[in-house]
Amino acid sequence: MNNIFYASKPDFKDGISVEIKGQEATHISKVLRHKVGDTILVADGEGSRFDVVIREMSKQSVVGNIQKKREEPAPAARKILALGLLKKRDRLEFAVEKAVELGASEICLFNSDHSERNNSKEERLKTIILSAFKQSGRFWLPKLVLLDSLDQVFSSYANSGFVMAHEQIEISNQPKELIGSQTVLMVGPEGGFSKREVELNKEKGGEFISLGKNRLRAETAVVAFLSQYLFSN
Repeated sequence: MNNIFYASKPDFKDGISVEIKGQEATHISKVLRHKVGDTILVADGEGSRFDVVIREMSKQSVVGNIQKKREEPAPAARKILALGLLKKRDRLEFAVEKAVELGASEICLFNSDHSERNNSKEERLKTIILSAFKQSGRFWLPKLVLLDSLDQVFSSYANSGFVMAHEQIEISNQPKELIGSQTVLMVGPEGGFSKREVELNKEKGGEFISLGKNRLRAETAVVAFLSQYLFSN
C-alpha cells in the first residue's frame, strides 16, 4: 500500500466506511486497477489515515470498509509560508509543491509590491498541494490562502511570529527557533520585497534572516528557508 488516497472528512461515515470520489476514484479503479476486496490507504487530511477494504466500485466512486485507523497530532508549531506571487507559473507551482514536502502547515500567496501578473489557477494549486501531501506521506493537508498584499498577511496572522528572508541582511544573522506556536516565513517575488514592505516588517516587530551570500531565485529561497526548520515540530 505505497499509494495514499484522499477523502474529505464528510466522506467518512460513522467511522465504518468511506466513499472516495472523482479523480481519486478513477485513479484507484482505472489507473491502478484495484478490485473489490483490495486494501488501500486513505487519508482525511486532518491527522488520520485508514486501511480500507474496497467494497464497491464505479467510474466515479469507490466505497470501502474501514479496517484500521492511525492518527498523528497536529504540529505543535505551525510553519506558514507567505510567498509573494511569482510571474512564472511553473516556478510558483514548484515552490508550492516543495513547501508542502518541507512541512509548511499553510501556504499563503499574496500580491507583493513587486509581484507581476500570474495566471496560476487556485484549483490547480490546490491539486498540486494535494498531490504533494500524498506523495510526502503527511497526515495534515496544508491549506491554501490567497491575499492581496503583505499588509493583509500581517493582519490575517496577527498573533504569529514573522520572519522575512532578505538579501541585504548580514549573513551572520542566521535562522533561529520558530517563534511561538505559529511562525510566518516570508519570501518575496522575483524582485524581492520593496522598501515599504521591509519597513512594514520592522513596524510589526518581525525578524529578518539571510539565506546565504548568493542571490537566490524565489522558489530556491522557499526551499532554503523551510529547510532551516525541517526538524522543528
